[in-house]
Amino acid sequence: MEIVSDFDGTIVGIDLVEYLLNRYAGGDWRRFDDLYEKGEISLEECLRQQYGMIREPRQKLLDAVDDVAAFRDGLDELIDFSRKKRVSFTIASAGLDFVIIHLLRRKNLENQITVLAPKSKPTLHGIVLDFSYLPRGNSLNFKCNVVRSVKAKGTRVAYIGDGLSDFDAIKEADVRFTIKGSRLAEQCRKDGIVCHQVVSLQEVTGHLSDRRAHSRGDTGA
Repeated sequence: MEIVSDFDGTIVGIDLVEYLLNRYAGGDWRRFDDLYEKGEISLEECLRQQYGMIREPRQKLLDAVDDVAAFRDGLDELIDFSRKKRVSFTIASAGLDFVIIHLLRRKNLENQITVLAPKSKPTLHGIVLDFSYLPRGNSLNFKCNVVRSVKAKGTRVAYIGDGLSDFDAIKEADVRFTIKGSRLAEQCRKDGIVCHQVVSLQEVTGHLSDRRAHSRGDTGA
């Protein structure tokens, strides 16, 4: 099994992308969310347009997230579980890679979790994104490609997420976790996709521990 998780709003309690866009975007970034949700643009194009509106230096962005970012309860237990059981732990995120790595370093976790996110470079003309480092495929977005690339190796996937950009990925997962009350949880409910709704990551550890103990699998509850 491999654990694949979103970062913003999932591993950390706040959506850091939305926080930074609200503070620093020089334009109406929400209209690109609307276009993405309507299926008129891809997730990748949505992110390119939105991040292109942020023209602040890297350190200013890092200082800003340091003031608000807190890891969700239970992360240490989940990482300890993955290490002891030799379960790979991967972050598949639409967030800023240098922000994610910076926050993981605060907890000395940068070498325990693989980060798959677009490479992001702050410039005077906005943040430039490079998706070429991410798994390729014919999915609707790179998060789904990450899940499919793991499953193609014959490995089961437990996915954790909270946002609509996680929807296609979580549908592909073998075991599904959504943050309780999130937009992803509501969309899965509407579409009849069975998921575990959790508040803490310790709940994820408990579910996965039970599954390994009983050597049985399913796709949700």
